[in-house]
Amino acid sequence: MSRIAAAAVVVILLSGSASVAIAEDSATQKQIDQRDPEFCGAGGAGCDPAEVQRWKVVGNRLADLSSADLSQYAYACAKHPDWKQDCETSPVAILKRLGIEGY
Repeated sequence: MSRIAAAAVVVILLSGSASVAIAEDSATQKQIDQRDPEFCGAGGAGCDPAEVQRWKVVGNRLADLSSADLSQYAYACAKHPDWKQDCETSPVAILKRLGIEGY
């Protein structure tokens, strides 16, 4: 492929990416503007309650979990205050209660 053709392909691809990024930014900004201050998320795309965020911090400190399993653990701990002792000491026990094995 000639250098001119390759440059044209790059320009076309970059201009398409810019359009998508602009469209995503406007939607993300709308999400950010509408979210409750007690919530946060990457670019406004996914927001967790403060209690779930707290359990994610605990889970990260206690175990090496995948992000999906960490989220399951954190939401379970937030939903089940009666599991607090296991939540504070053994994320694997919580995951087992949820039927998640492999740790």
